[in-house]
Amino acid sequence: EDAARAPVLAQRMEAEEGWQVAQRSADEEPEPETEVFITDATEMGLWYRLAPICFLGGSLAGTGCIRHPLEAAALGASLIHGPRPGAWGAALGRLGAARGARSVASVPDLAEAVAELLAPDRAAQLARAAWIVSSEGSEATAQAMVLMRQLLGEG
Repeated sequence: EDAARAPVLAQRMEAEEGWQVAQRSADEEPEPETEVFITDATEMGLWYRLAPICFLGGSLAGTGCIRHPLEAAALGASLIHGPRPGAWGAALGRLGAARGARSVASVPDLAEAVAELLAPDRAAQLARAAWIVSSEGSEATAQAMVLMRQLLGEG
């Protein structure tokens, strides 16, 4: 979330963990050898649309999901999350009940979940269920907006 953290994160990932890192904020492009591409949080919609799998950061070892899970669900990503929902417990509960998100408890579980979701049919099932949850009530919301505009004399 904090753009100032990107250079420090990139340096640490390269020096301590040996990853090949590129940063969008430094106008670097992902090259074939790039293993991690650090982007700006303002472009999340683009990455949700491009990524077939989305891990909800902060939910495994942090204090909870950093971003609302329905953002990614509405844009077609398959969701994986850890045991710490943070402020998004209700949304993750709805996603879990609809089988629209995959919960993991550890780093090895995360690796297993990613491997499973690399199968396009499995990722598509999860993403479809998540999209249905994210779009529930959208027709009712649209109708309520029409009625409110009519009542306010704007429509």
